[in-house]
Amino acid sequence: MLQSLSIRNFVLIDELTIDFQPHFSVITGETGAGKSIILGAIGLLMGQRADSSTLRPGADRCIIEARFTHLDAAVGIMLEEEDIDSDEEECIVRREITSKGKSRAFINDTPASLQLLKRLSEYLIDIHSQHKNLLLGDAGFQLSVLDLYSGSLPQLHTYQEAYRRLREGQRAYEEAKATALALSKEQDYLQFQYDQLEEAEIEEGELEALEEEERQLSHAQEIREELGGAVSALEDDERGALQSVHLALRSVESIRRYHSSAEEWCERLSSVRIELQDLASTLSSEAEEVTFSPKRLARVEARLDQLRGLLHKHGLESCSQLIALKEELAERLEKINSSDEDLARLAEEVEAAEAEVLRLGEALRQIRTDAARAIETALVLALQELGMPHVRFLIQIDALASPSLMGLDHVTFLFSANKEIDPEPVADIASGGEISRLMLALKALIADRRSLPTIIFDEIDTGVSGETAERIATILRRMGQSMQVLAVTHLPQIAAAGSDHFYIYKEHGEESTRSHIRHLTSEERVDEIARMQSGSKLTDVTRAAAQALLESAGGLKG
Repeated sequence: MLQSLSIRNFVLIDELTIDFQPHFSVITGETGAGKSIILGAIGLLMGQRADSSTLRPGADRCIIEARFTHLDAAVGIMLEEEDIDSDEEECIVRREITSKGKSRAFINDTPASLQLLKRLSEYLIDIHSQHKNLLLGDAGFQLSVLDLYSGSLPQLHTYQEAYRRLREGQRAYEEAKATALALSKEQDYLQFQYDQLEEAEIEEGELEALEEEERQLSHAQEIREELGGAVSALEDDERGALQSVHLALRSVESIRRYHSSAEEWCERLSSVRIELQDLASTLSSEAEEVTFSPKRLARVEARLDQLRGLLHKHGLESCSQLIALKEELAERLEKINSSDEDLARLAEEVEAAEAEVLRLGEALRQIRTDAARAIETALVLALQELGMPHVRFLIQIDALASPSLMGLDHVTFLFSANKEIDPEPVADIASGGEISRLMLALKALIADRRSLPTIIFDEIDTGVSGETAERIATILRRMGQSMQVLAVTHLPQIAAAGSDHFYIYKEHGEESTRSHIRHLTSEERVDEIARMQSGSKLTDVTRAAAQALLESAGGLKG
């Protein structure tokens, strides 16, 4: 419930604070006095966009703040999800707009986005203005009326989850189908590449080993000669290294008895001789094993040409990369070969998801159909009460060609105010006054079924007068018994039915004009109702008529 509204430096308002009561209240005033300013300020709290033109001339900042009480449990859940401190008793929403066009929003003093304000406002307040009557011809709005009245929102959410799963499954199937088609087009080429690598029987590190072998085969004679030379340099009887070490060892041994270090030198020379003997033996064996084989060289060179050709073809650098490529090609070919199975599985999943959507959609349709019959009966009675004795109202539910996010149904409100005219779509046949009454009847019908504490009607009385206006006033007052109802009106019959009455007026100064709002006393209400009935000239007769209207409408407090 809207407990209080504070406005500062907004359009023609310097500063005002309004406290509202939890029943039916009315707001009146001359045309252009500023009633739309109040609604505009509330609209900003509901997440509407604003710019610096909303500021009072000369001000550098405007602030609009509202305190809401009697909160729905969903408000606390939403704020908790957004990490905003919540109070079960109240919620304070604030907008600040600077002269530079910057805007900030706060919920319980915590910064909030406009999107969050819009979501939150759905649980706090509903402003019904004249332009919203256009919604009556909107199929989406008509469908939402059915769902709100029937209380089928939980079933709708379950259906929507199933519908989203269906759409995800359909997308996955289409993507897999496109991928399989693309792969199938290159299957022959992929198979050729794989077969070529498979036939090559590439081994890890093979390229490096072959390159080493090629170098050895290409220089076999040189290697054999040089190794032989090295062996000769070690083993030559006269100038070989072994002979020199042997002579050095004999010389050192001859002084072992006379020199203390000779023992160590003998050991080191012996170690060198042993190492040189082993090295000479190794070099000799290696020289014997080196052979020149033109056939083997040709085979090595051919294999190297094959490997290097594959590397160049695929833009790779090593055998390990070629092996990895072969494995990748094998996986892609396997995927192609198994794509038919995957597509069949995905198709089955889509079919199952579609069946679930249709099942839930049919159940939702039945709930909507039952609600439609109940709404038809209740709405006809309400419209007859509003001065339309021959009204006919039907809700036509047609099946969509394919499921949508909102279900399987297309809803059309059919209406006729005259018994000789067959019902037609509301948007095509209803007049402005008829649409206003129809919207009011719908709002009244679903008000108790929504967890919404406050509704504001902005000139719901458009196109009506007299006895119909009195009946509208009765409905609004009745709605005010279970929720907070605010009505901006020009009709005295509706103004007289309010439990509280606010009057908006302008004051013109020498350099500026300001809008003000005042909560009227009982005496002031009499004068305002008299003015609305008879104009600005008040007499005892017009006041008496206003007094009588207030008493009959129930708006005059004792």
